[in-house]
Amino acid sequence: MAQDPIRAMRDRETEKKRARQDPAYLQALMNGQAPSVIAFVAALDAGHEGEEALDAARRIDQAAANFFNQPGNTEPPAASTPADDIPPAA
Repeated sequence: MAQDPIRAMRDRETEKKRARQDPAYLQALMNGQAPSVIAFVAALDAGHEGEEALDAARRIDQAAANFFNQPGNTEPPAASTPADDIPPAA
């Protein structure tokens, strides 16, 4: 089911406000070294604070970049069938 675009926009604005209320994020933003807002909010939700949240958010951003920039096969993996999920009999 598609998400309401107005609600999604409001949620993004709420996340931006939450990130910009954190002094460490604001300082990193002013220095041009801030991670993405969504990664920072995820780090805050995971219980990190301040510089620790910035470090965690940078790791999240790096992991996402690594995931999306993987060279290799462009074919999606084959779908598994229910029979593939059944372990062989002993």
